[in-house]
Amino acid sequence: MSQINKDDCSEVGYIQKPHGLKGEVILIFEKEFEETFEEAEFLLVEVDGGLVPFPIQDEGFRFKTDESAICKFEFVDSITKAKELVGCKVYVHNHEVVESEDQGVVSTLIGMRAYDEKFGDIGLISRVDDFSGNLVITVDHPRAEIMIPLSDEVITSVDEEKREMHLNCPNGLIEIYLD
Repeated sequence: MSQINKDDCSEVGYIQKPHGLKGEVILIFEKEFEETFEEAEFLLVEVDGGLVPFPIQDEGFRFKTDESAICKFEFVDSITKAKELVGCKVYVHNHEVVESEDQGVVSTLIGMRAYDEKFGDIGLISRVDDFSGNLVITVDHPRAEIMIPLSDEVITSVDEEKREMHLNCPNGLIEIYLD
């Protein structure tokens, strides 16, 4: 059996603590990997520097929040075995990472130039955050970082070829950051 190469894998989270007495663990992960976990049949757990595949029991993965879940691995059937995994990093093979549709759209916005109807070129989009389904872009203006909540009313057009987003920001929003 050959060793699993870490370069072919993505770190997706870590095991925080045991849950209950029958070997379940709390897994903490980045939100972007939520869909990856929905599809996963096993996870790779870093044990003593190597990646060990741990099959997930049928119905053995329950989301608690959008960044944590209760996970039940096959062959981990006691709190003692679960405690041995606490603090271990968790990986999946790169080809198993599921990129959510929203994540794909969000990543295309980063690096676009943002233009406001009143202020013209306000800078490059450096970050996109999702606050409970509400997208907020951060634009790097020479004088300040400007945070703009996105909605159909604010976005007037997006030109993916030119990498430009045209906005009609609410009155006073940009001024708050530039004053």
